[in-house]
Amino acid sequence: MKLFKRLVSVLLIAALFALCIPAFAAEEPEFPEAPDGYDGYISFSVSALTMGWTYLIDPVLIPVNEGETLDVVTERAFDMLDWGYTLKPDMETFYLTGVACYETEPYIADYLMEQFEIYPAWAEENLGMPYGEWTGEYVDDEMLSEFEYSTFSGWMFLENGASGFSGADATPVSVGSDYTWFFTVYGWGMDYGVNDGWGMFPEFDNPMAGVDRTAIHRAIAAISADDELIETAFDIAADELMALLDAFYDPNSSQEYLDECLEAFLAKLYGSEEYEVGDVDMNGELDTVDVLLIMRHAMEIIDLGEEGAALADFDGNGSVELLDALLLARAIL
Repeated sequence: MKLFKRLVSVLLIAALFALCIPAFAAEEPEFPEAPDGYDGYISFSVSALTMGWTYLIDPVLIPVNEGETLDVVTERAFDMLDWGYTLKPDMETFYLTGVACYETEPYIADYLMEQFEIYPAWAEENLGMPYGEWTGEYVDDEMLSEFEYSTFSGWMFLENGASGFSGADATPVSVGSDYTWFFTVYGWGMDYGVNDGWGMFPEFDNPMAGVDRTAIHRAIAAISADDELIETAFDIAADELMALLDAFYDPNSSQEYLDECLEAFLAKLYGSEEYEVGDVDMNGELDTVDVLLIMRHAMEIIDLGEEGAALADFDGNGSVELLDALLLARAIL
């Protein structure tokens, strides 16, 4: 009877946590040790999302030395990947004008095309000069270059998801950071979710605004550098990986959905063997929150998923029942 009362007390305490259950914690892949002569790695990518072409260069690790500028690292990345690019000639500063691209038919979202249609009148009213348009013109040279397709188009970069207002030659890189070159066709980055900073374009409802893909860049780059980890990902987390990539390549994906997909993939990739049976929230401790989660799963109030259910099966009989919650509560006591 005393034991029963103590178990009831534990479960009542657990109920107090019902509204503040933490999200599952998933291990993040780490960058490997840098090769000789370098301080570490950065993740590097080239995106044409708003053209409907996903990434020209998926996130990859590039070795760097602390304090090197982005222009030096960018040229190293293109050379290492044997990827074509062009720079504006006769300029003392680094100015990226084109990146090799074999797509030619753009798939511009309707909301962006609407901005092109209304912009000349807006510019004349607010700036006193009507300019800017979608031209659709492409130079057939297998390069995606500035001023192609629109009068606003060109290459810009993000550092850890934020716009770099300094030039690449004035931007020192930091080991472990993420750098993305992206092709903009409207608003000097506004189509990619970057504020133009000058008030030269009207605000509009943009699904890419406020969305940061940095965490996914880092994860993909680190995993792709490890052949064993790539094989493991396809063996045990193929569905989660495909869902993550589908979300990643979709410019309409929300931050919440991207985070959910990344969390699900990493949790599946690194597996429940990293955690003690009963540690359902994967926080490294057996506590009353785990008891409550098991109870709610057993009562079909929530679904812990395959990994969570494996950790919730405290007695190892292949199913999650209220008995598992009681046994965990007893173990905690």
